[in-house]
Amino acid sequence: MGSGMSEEERRDTVQDNLEKDVEKFTNCPDVTVNEAVVMFCSLSSSELLQQHLSDRKQRNFPATDWMKRLAEKLANLSPDPKLAGLGALAITIFIDVISASSSSSETVKEALRCVFAEEKASEVWDHIDECLKRCVVHVDNTEELLGDIRRIEVQLSAAITRLKNSMVRDGHMTSEALKAWVNGAAFHIQVLIHLVRLGGIQRCDPVERLISAYLSDLDLLFNKHKEAVEKKCRKGYTLDESPWSAWPYFETEEGESRSMIPSIGFERYFEAYYEEHYSRQKDEISRYFMTVRDELPRLVSLVGHLSVQ
Repeated sequence: MGSGMSEEERRDTVQDNLEKDVEKFTNCPDVTVNEAVVMFCSLSSSELLQQHLSDRKQRNFPATDWMKRLAEKLANLSPDPKLAGLGALAITIFIDVISASSSSSETVKEALRCVFAEEKASEVWDHIDECLKRCVVHVDNTEELLGDIRRIEVQLSAAITRLKNSMVRDGHMTSEALKAWVNGAAFHIQVLIHLVRLGGIQRCDPVERLISAYLSDLDLLFNKHKEAVEKKCRKGYTLDESPWSAWPYFETEEGESRSMIPSIGFERYFEAYYEEHYSRQKDEISRYFMTVRDELPRLVSLVGHLSVQ
C-alpha cells in the first residue's frame, strides 16, 4: 500500500494551510459594536457604572469637588430607570467630563466619537451626542427626557437610513462607514429600549421589529462591503532576477501583503481572507443584536442605581 496522501487529505491540508495563512493578516479594521455601548447598555450597566466611578475616583484623588457636583445632579435619583442602560452610558460620560481625570483620548465619549469619524457618519454622531447630553440634562425630569428622546429618535433613524443608502445605493462603502452604521444601529436600538423603560412606549414590539430590520440590513451591507473590499484587494508577484522565480502575493484593501500558496487562486484566497476577518465580525454583530432581542424583557424593566458616597 502506498504511503502518500489521498486527494481528500491533500485538499484538507491545503485548506488548513490557507486558513492559517489568512489568520496572519493583522491590519483589518474592526467594524463591530463599540464596547462602551455593549457594556454600559447591558444588564450589568449599573455595576459597570459603579466600577467606572470608582476607577475615576482612584485616578483623580481627592475627588471632593466633582463628586459633590455628581451627587447634586443625581440627588434622590438612585435607584431609577433613567440610570439604566442608555442612562448609565450618559452618566458615565458625564463622570468623565466633570472628573477631568483622563486625557480626551481616554474618555468613553471620545472612544465612541471616533467610531463616527467617517465624514458621512457625522450626522449620526450629532444625534447620538445630543441624545446622551439630554439624558443627563433631564435626568431628573422624565417627561422632558421622553420628549427629547422621541424627537431625537426620529432624527437618528433617518440619519442611519441615509448612511445606509450612501453605502448601498451611492457606492460610498468603506469599513469606516460600515462600522459607523453598525454602531448607529446598536445605539438606535438602545434608544427605543430606553423609551420602553421610561414608559414612552408601552410594548417591546417596535424594538423587536427594529432589531429584525437591522439584522436584514446587516446582510445587505456586508454583501456590499465584500464587493468593495474585493475590488481593493489584489494578487501580485514578487520578481527577483529571474522571471521564473516570481512568487505570488496577496495584498489586502489596507495595503498589507503576504505570500500566497501558489496553487490557490485569488478568488479562493480572498474568500478565506474575508471569511476570517469580516464574516466572523458580522456573526459577532448578529449575535449581539439577537442577544439584545432575547434579553428585551429584562432590559426594559431594568432599574439603575449608583452610590456616589
